Amino acid sequence: MNANLPWVESPFFDEQLKSKSLSDDQLKLVKEYHENGFVVLPGLIPQSLIDRVRDDAEKKAFNPDFPLNTQRDDVRVQDFWQASDAAKELAAYPQILEILELLYEREPIPFQTLNFRVGTQQRAHSDTIHFSSLPAKFMCGAWVALENITEENGPVFYYPGSHQLPEYDFSLIKDTSETGSYEVYKDYEDFIEKIVEVKQFTKRKFVAKKGDALIWSSNIIHGGSPVTKAGSTRWSQVTHYFFKDCYYYTPMLSNMVTKELYLRNSLKNIKTGEKVEQSYNGKKLTRIPTGKRIYLLSNGIKVMSSIFRSLKMRMK
Repeated sequence: MNANLPWVESPFFDEQLKSKSLSDDQLKLVKEYHENGFVVLPGLIPQSLIDRVRDDAEKKAFNPDFPLNTQRDDVRVQDFWQASDAAKELAAYPQILEILELLYEREPIPFQTLNFRVGTQQRAHSDTIHFSSLPAKFMCGAWVALENITEENGPVFYYPGSHQLPEYDFSLIKDTSETGSYEVYKDYEDFIEKIVEVKQFTKRKFVAKKGDALIWSSNIIHGGSPVTKAGSTRWSQVTHYFFKDCYYYTPMLSNMVTKELYLRNSLKNIKTGEKVEQSYNGKKLTRIPTGKRIYLLSNGIKVMSSIFRSLKMRMK
């Protein structure tokens, strides 16, 4: 049975697994991902590529004299792949894409990179507040260590099993039906921390070796641990992936009550450089604009039928 979800997120996972022909390593990987919402891949990325990415990041990404047409600050640089062949190569690293296709059974689309110099110390959150899809949960992240990560330099933390929670958005913490905003993001973080407390999830930290990779489900709760050694770096790259034949949107900037979605219309596939075409399982839906980059999605036939009925009522 198909639940219109990634099969590793499906309530029918065990049933579907019986029909798969997987190696022992693949079987272990998919079971861990289904149960925990993440997998750790030790030493996946060659040291030569890691060194190239970090060298580019030091010389370009965090060099204020190097011109970049991307968002950056002292902690992170967004979409550095546009200026670094090495960062682009890492985002589309073949073994990562192969693993993602195994997990999601759709073509993975690397669409955003974040390069970090130091630990973010970011509060607990789920990526689904920033990135989501229709059908749901066709999104994930891959975090790669560009140096050894210790307890001192602010390792990533995460809560195994938390990906099985609902996708929480502002509609659950606000009593109005307005579009979301960055101003109430702290309320969302407070809400997530309370959820973690109530559910009694066990925190784990990704203390990693240079070249290790962590792949996590879109809905797993994670963040950045405190940096306890002043001046320490935490060089790393995160790549976010969507998957083919979905609509892609930002819940934080959408009206999740009225289902008016902030669609990501200008996504580019990092691997191919081509604009990403959106659909619902391969079918194009009608987009009805209700604001800047805000749309209702509907079957075109139903929309025309609704308009026709409305016109008939006015003529009576």
